[in-house]
Amino acid sequence: MPDQLVGLRGREPVLQLVRDCLALPPDADRPVTVLLGPSGIGATDLHAGIKEQLAPEVPCAYLNFLRADAGGGLPLRTVLAGVLRELGRKMRDFSEPAFPRLLVGLIATEAPLDSHHRPQDRRSVSKLVRDRLRGPQGQGRYDSLLGPVTEVMGGLFGAPPGVSEATREVLSAVAPRPGRIPRRLLARGIAWYGGGRVPPSEEPADALLDLNSWQHGTGGQVKGPEDVERVLLRAFLADLRDHARGLLHHRSFLLLLDNCHTEAGRKFLRMLLELRHEDQVNRQGCDPLVTVASVHRWLDEWGPYTGAQWNPEPVESDRASLDHWAATRSASGTEDYWWYPLELRPLRLTETRDVCAAVPRGEETAPAVQRLTGGLPWAVRHTAATLAAAHREQPPPADDPSLPLRRVPGLRPPHPATGPEQPAPSLADASLGYLLEELAEDPGSRSVLIRWSAARDLSVCARVFTPGAGHRGSSLRDGLRERWLLSDSEDGRLVLHPWLRRLLLWELGSDEALWRDTHERLAEHYRTGPQGQPEQEPGVDTELEEAYHSLALGRTGPVAALLTRRFTSRTSEEWIRDFDLVTSTPNRLDKSRPPLALLDSLTPGDHGPAMSLASVVHRMVVARWIWSDPLSDPGRRLNAVLASAYDHVAALRSARSSPLYDEAVRYRQWRDQ
Repeated sequence: MPDQLVGLRGREPVLQLVRDCLALPPDADRPVTVLLGPSGIGATDLHAGIKEQLAPEVPCAYLNFLRADAGGGLPLRTVLAGVLRELGRKMRDFSEPAFPRLLVGLIATEAPLDSHHRPQDRRSVSKLVRDRLRGPQGQGRYDSLLGPVTEVMGGLFGAPPGVSEATREVLSAVAPRPGRIPRRLLARGIAWYGGGRVPPSEEPADALLDLNSWQHGTGGQVKGPEDVERVLLRAFLADLRDHARGLLHHRSFLLLLDNCHTEAGRKFLRMLLELRHEDQVNRQGCDPLVTVASVHRWLDEWGPYTGAQWNPEPVESDRASLDHWAATRSASGTEDYWWYPLELRPLRLTETRDVCAAVPRGEETAPAVQRLTGGLPWAVRHTAATLAAAHREQPPPADDPSLPLRRVPGLRPPHPATGPEQPAPSLADASLGYLLEELAEDPGSRSVLIRWSAARDLSVCARVFTPGAGHRGSSLRDGLRERWLLSDSEDGRLVLHPWLRRLLLWELGSDEALWRDTHERLAEHYRTGPQGQPEQEPGVDTELEEAYHSLALGRTGPVAALLTRRFTSRTSEEWIRDFDLVTSTPNRLDKSRPPLALLDSLTPGDHGPAMSLASVVHRMVVARWIWSDPLSDPGRRLNAVLASAYDHVAALRSARSSPLYDEAVRYRQWRDQ
């Protein structure tokens, strides 16, 4: 798959949804599609893929609100000016879109008119608009108004990262053309502001004067700039409707809005839906704007992030379709319903294999990358790029080809050099900063999260670690959940996103004292409880939970002894579940050693029987502990060891041994999904 279409891996239903929306009649109802997921889930890549496929065919504007916020934020009128510039392109076989109403409103509110003489101001505002758009001094409808706006916007508009150079050339070849606006369109744009519309003035010049005073706070008006923005957005939608009705005109317009969880992005969506609500009440058709927005935070407009009191249910992006949205809307019981939240799924292994194709031994590497990252597209891509660079810079030894993968969080991605005083961050540092954003900038929050990563269930963390208790701990959990970095597992545990947990564990493992203290305190919690008594929780096997953290501390003997005792008191199925739970604990073992060598170093031979139950279980515990970590055994080299061990323990069981033999077969025929 070409690099510029990376964003479409697994996203074809979303692309088809957009195509279907664009094919609707101009006044047909269409959803406001919202792409959900953590940072790195691939929303920007999807925007790039949509623009790559559709921008040469339909008027399309892309805006990254995160960049707008980073630059101090942009007022909505500036955003609309930029959208106007992007959509107003002359495309082959179609008439150039015109925006007379919006242009008139933008010019009339650009600078204050403060003569306080109404008749004179009426003439001034009319002359100002006509001179800028028709007069001899006017440079053209785009150059005179949008040139300065373009400088302010910088790289906020245009094409998202990932769009091919060929498409960029096509878009630049159909850039907005300067030229005077036709008289009839100018007259139509000015006349739209009359007739008692908001502002409630019969004369267009009076309405424009009111808008000017709202924008600049003159004349003692109670209205303000936000009211102006609402009028300008309505003017913009009216221009789209008007254009869509003409011959040889586009019937729909595509608007791609990235990072709409920002203040400016949420404001744009809120106003758009407010105006659609008014149109629904007034029985007007829907505007012809196909909007695809992305968010990496839960929107306040949807209610609590827990889902309570919130009507829309996120849909996995694979199920996206116009028919599905229509059915969802019908089930909501109101036609005044526009949201279509789509949860972007992680990459599947087959898609991760595509991304890892350029990595040496990519077919073998992809399953470990999938386990490591949880299929998060940003993480998959950057991990693959880091591995490819590591192989180029220092090829691993022939007898240990997985060495770079076992160390990959500590390697530096192939970013441009940042100078001798600012070396490029490691993959772990760069990824944590990207995933957590402002949460990562708070040293206190980051240190709490590093400790939390050791726990199998985050719900116990506030009771164990004082810095994570109370309001701070709750707000941190809330921050993680609203970023899609915290979820409930199938067995009811509160768990971190797998890539985030792996990165935090890497940092925890770099500090041996912190690692030991963290796991000791968690083990103590399950051993004695907060009041010196064993922790009693429904469905929680505290003995196993304590063993989980004991194994993380390297205490393989006591853990193996516990599982050996349970082998005779539990059914085969129960014992397998116990074994899998305990041995899924993280480790800080030497990542420079291949898994088989590591196993041998941790299970030295003794003078006892080699094939006794105790010795076999001990080797099994260590083998699966290493096997469970994609950084310790990325190639599943210990499958054969585990399969053989299961055969042995099955032979030592007098009855009901078939589940143990089945496990041996499962490891022997292991295939990552």
